[in-house]
Amino acid sequence: MRWILLVAAIAAMTLSASPMSAAPPDTGVANTTAAAAEQTISFEQYRDWRLHFIEQRQTQLTAQLAAANLTPTQRSRLEQQKAYYDWFSALPEADRDHRFRDRFNQIDANHDGMIDPAERAAWHEKQRAFYDRGRPRQQAAAREPQ
Repeated sequence: MRWILLVAAIAAMTLSASPMSAAPPDTGVANTTAAAAEQTISFEQYRDWRLHFIEQRQTQLTAQLAAANLTPTQRSRLEQQKAYYDWFSALPEADRDHRFRDRFNQIDANHDGMIDPAERAAWHEKQRAFYDRGRPRQQAAAREPQ
């Protein structure tokens, strides 16, 4: 589920980062190439998105932990998640960037320095398979679109 949000947020970030303007007239291959370039994500965009995501997640977890009706198991899990994001945000910038770069390089399958939509989709499927590996078949099948 987190990777669905990651892909959606990266797409939204990419769209919001580009200036809004009317679409140019269709000029064939050049227009298709330009559209594909707009859908790619550089390391800097990825890093900025991850930093923003960590900040948002810390805020969300703080709000969730403030709820009075949490079970001890829920509270413990939320505290573990918050501790992880707090630790990650406290890392020195070089260490954080090194971790971001490692993950970026895993996603960037052709190692051209940009993540394209096909690489994002492939990464999403890889992560989905990894995180769904322990789920019973009914739960995994329920997530499949009909």
